[in-house]
Amino acid sequence: MNSEQQALVEMPIWMVVIAALVGGVSGEMWRADKAGVHGWALVRRIVLRSGACIVCGLSTIMLLYSAGLSIWSAGAFGCLTAMAGADVAIGLYERWAAKRLGVCEVPPSNGGAGQ
Repeated sequence: MNSEQQALVEMPIWMVVIAALVGGVSGEMWRADKAGVHGWALVRRIVLRSGACIVCGLSTIMLLYSAGLSIWSAGAFGCLTAMAGADVAIGLYERWAAKRLGVCEVPPSNGGAGQ
C-alpha cells in the first residue's frame, strides 16, 4: 500500500464532519443571500436550516462510503448534497420513492396535445 492509500485509510472522521459542515453552511448562506436575508434573520436561518443540510450531507457520505465508494467520492457527493440542501435532497428522494411505490401519477409517455 503506498502512502496516498494509507492516508485515505487513516482519514480522521473530523475531516468528514468539517467537510459536511462547510458544505451545509456555505450552501445555506448562498441561498439566504440570494433571497436577500440580512442581519439576525440571516444568522437565525443559517443556524436553523444548515443543521438539516449538514445531517443530510453526513448521512450521504456515510451511506456511500459504507456502500464501497472511496472516501473522496463519498465526501464529494456528501458535500454536494449538503450544499444542495436537505429540502432539495429530500424532495428528490420523495419523488423517487413515490415512483417506486407507485403512489404518484406518472404522465403518459405518448400524451399529445390533441388527445
